[in-house]
Amino acid sequence: MSVAETARLAKLKYNTVDDLYNDKTKGVKFETLNKLCWALDCTPNDLFPYIPD
Repeated sequence: MSVAETARLAKLKYNTVDDLYNDKTKGVKFETLNKLCWALDCTPNDLFPYIPD
């Protein structure tokens, strides 16, 4: 799925999804996370796996 299609499905701005996809953000709003999880039918853990230092 493209960034544009994901943004459209989640009803988010393209730049928001693109920044997340390209790791250009310092944080994620809960509202954004909720919309992405709904659109992609997943949980936050699916989007952001834990990687220990």
